[in-house]
Amino acid sequence: MTAPYSVAIVHYHLHRGGVTRVIHTASRCLTEAGIPHVILSGDADESGAKLPVQVVGGLGYGTEPGGPSALQLVQAMRAAVSATLGPGPVVWHVHNHSLGRNRAMADAVAILAEAGDPMILQIHDFAEDGRSQNYEVIAGAETLYPHSPRIRQAFLNSRDRGYLIAAGLPAARAALLPNAITAPASVKPLEKVPESPLVIYPVRGIRRKNLGELFLLAALSPKGTRYAVTLGPDNVRWQAVHEEWMAFAEDTQLPVMLDVVGRLSPSPKAPRSYASWLRHSTHAITTSVSEGFGLGFLEPIIVGKPLLGRNLPAVTNDFSEAGIVPGRLYDRLLVPASWVGMETLRQRLVRSLRMTLEAYGQAMSNEHLERSFAAMLHRGHLDFGNLPEDLQRQVIHRILAGEDEDNVLVEIRAETQPLKAWLRRTLKQTTPTAKPQDLAAYTTEAYGARLQQLYQAVFEASPAAPEYVPKHKVLNRFLKPGSFHFLCT
Repeated sequence: MTAPYSVAIVHYHLHRGGVTRVIHTASRCLTEAGIPHVILSGDADESGAKLPVQVVGGLGYGTEPGGPSALQLVQAMRAAVSATLGPGPVVWHVHNHSLGRNRAMADAVAILAEAGDPMILQIHDFAEDGRSQNYEVIAGAETLYPHSPRIRQAFLNSRDRGYLIAAGLPAARAALLPNAITAPASVKPLEKVPESPLVIYPVRGIRRKNLGELFLLAALSPKGTRYAVTLGPDNVRWQAVHEEWMAFAEDTQLPVMLDVVGRLSPSPKAPRSYASWLRHSTHAITTSVSEGFGLGFLEPIIVGKPLLGRNLPAVTNDFSEAGIVPGRLYDRLLVPASWVGMETLRQRLVRSLRMTLEAYGQAMSNEHLERSFAAMLHRGHLDFGNLPEDLQRQVIHRILAGEDEDNVLVEIRAETQPLKAWLRRTLKQTTPTAKPQDLAAYTTEAYGARLQQLYQAVFEASPAAPEYVPKHKVLNRFLKPGSFHFLCT
């Protein structure tokens, strides 16, 4: 049966990355379902995939004045859809309209909402969540989060959905739309099992990926263990931090390799490709302190790699609800507070917290400071993952000097034990904690079914004037006292 509507998928670009992968998956699902669709982008699809892409001028990143107005952008989008799909009804599926990458995009969504067009507004990332430079672009927009019977806001995890509901979005108009999981690469097992662990971190090494934690783990891992991060950052904002860790690896000679794909080989004469690194790895890891969906928790299951690393309940709680144990995860890595110095930490917190809040137009209150400081303390210890990078390096230098390494603890469900002993046991485990068949809730088939349900719901709903979630209430959820994190600034 042919759908009574077509779909227009809208995003700033189709560069390599997470959102582009999501769009590619959605396009394939719609093609298989026989639903006519077009992808509107500010740039051509650099992947070379044969997808129905139309480039629309003014749709790309644009934070400077002088580009098309929101009305002109809407007119251009409508013209591209009509020329490709004809004059029939359209459901708009817009990605990250509120991210602050293009003010005209945010205002264009409001125009479509006022016109009564059916829309799915899928939010992968928030300008309110550690992206103050982005927030400046949309700080004056009062129509940022529209909702009506014909609009659904779609979220990658339950935490984000809960934040918007708490800010005033009706629960019936807030959908959970987790990403589909597909195999990242075909992996042919090695003929000979490696003698020592090679632990792969398949991410770009940006700040919130918490690269310092890899160095801490490397300092306490069994001899011969190696850690590898696949890619360096492509955003100039994070390159200085990444270069500091590159220099630290050189200085300490700890077995942590950064930006390895295409640059280094996992073993003599082996290719330098991602597939080669994945093939030669014995384990996968995640040390990230913030994620939208948490692809890194589930992809290792597809390729049969056991996962270890830092738990993020904001995303893993959804996996638990689906019956998935993604890996052998810890909640915190604890180091004695005396190693850092409480006054040093407090001074750094005052400076960083004030700068973060002022970047969002808010003053630092005493409540913000005291609750944030209290949240960092754990019975005389600090979580290594919520220390600025220079203090992380200070801790690692202390360990390398041979001091008190058994005082570094791993916390799992409120129980602690020496990290060194935990690592020794965990790295001996070579089987994943879940099987590919456990990921039924995240297959492309399940994703396609969710998409069609959302499209059908907004298409069939009666038009009504939109309402708007108060923007300041969304910001307050992300900046609530006690939530500050050094690596998310």
